[in-house]
Amino acid sequence: MVTEFDYDVCLSFAGEKRAYVRAVADALKAHGVRVFYDEYEKVDLWGKDLYAHLSDVYKNRARYCVLFASREYREKLWTNHERQNAQARAFEENKEYILPAIFDDVEIPGVLSTVGHVDLRFVTPPELAQLIQEKIGTGQRELSNYLPPVPDRLYADLGVRKKTSSRYSKTLKSSSKYSTECRAMNISCYFTLYFMAAHTICPSTYT
Repeated sequence: MVTEFDYDVCLSFAGEKRAYVRAVADALKAHGVRVFYDEYEKVDLWGKDLYAHLSDVYKNRARYCVLFASREYREKLWTNHERQNAQARAFEENKEYILPAIFDDVEIPGVLSTVGHVDLRFVTPPELAQLIQEKIGTGQRELSNYLPPVPDRLYADLGVRKKTSSRYSKTLKSSSKYSTECRAMNISCYFTLYFMAAHTICPSTYT
């Protein structure tokens, strides 16, 4: 049974390392990865009980959690709150969930030195983003979450206004009445038509 998550990956880091983490988050987002990164969530976080909400995110709502270990990370209240919830999830499931990425030789409570990690002193943000994508894969995604809610790039190239997205939403809603196989065929045909049109207009972009 496949568990449906809101995010493919959540990022836990100290603010001092934001420049590096932002570059990773932007690279992931550009490739369609559903990433929890605080700057993308400003509106959603506004007014929420952050203690409870972040507990839920780091424990329940992502497939993986990348923990950016640093000396600053070890000392901060919020990063320790995120870590403790991620570790609770890892303990309950007894399988890999936390993906450590280290900035320096620091010991993080509960993160054993024997756990495989990425040394960020030798890895660039785009390289780490690529590793995360490979770790996530695509085989475990639910069909409803695999496709983007609005294919903006395709719309832009076709000169289609965003209101067309309502038609896309109606297609998805109507497809929910059918089996998984029919839903896949319905959505696939929808995007195939758009792809053919895009290929005719600007073939070099989609080949």
